[in-house]
Amino acid sequence: MYINTGYLNRSYLDFKDKSRPLIVGSCGTYRLSSHPKMPTYRPKGRLDYQIIYIASGVGHFHFDKTENETIVPAGNIVLYRPKELQKYEYYGEDKTEVYWIHFTGSDVKNILRKYGLKDKERIFHVGSSMEYERIFKMIINELQRCQDNYEEMLSLLLTHLLIVFDR
Repeated sequence: MYINTGYLNRSYLDFKDKSRPLIVGSCGTYRLSSHPKMPTYRPKGRLDYQIIYIASGVGHFHFDKTENETIVPAGNIVLYRPKELQKYEYYGEDKTEVYWIHFTGSDVKNILRKYGLKDKERIFHVGSSMEYERIFKMIINELQRCQDNYEEMLSLLLTHLLIVFDR
């Protein structure tokens, strides 16, 4: 299994922050091959938003009720909003590779709407693109290096990613 992640201020805690329009809290990637299963279960969700991009393989998502299962294939993103049940699994046999990002801010709802991510939907087909992966890796790098003005760069990169998804 391959993992590469970055966290704002090196904190693993989720948070809600309305001080700026868009704030990236964390970002990462997982690639399963030999690891049999990678489950996530957050019954009360998180305080922030999360986008998961399925780059290859599939993800097994359980929306609203833990017994419901929706299989989401590569080329799609899943959007979780604050305080939504989060239950999903990736299996090694599916050779799943995902990228994820957590974010918050005072204008997130409007920003998501602007770039075609409708309020009531959770799964969005965006196709497959190396550009998505490149932007996610840039965000991870910014979170790991913490160079001057990196927080502003993070919000710009997330906006760039949302624009590319929308196109």
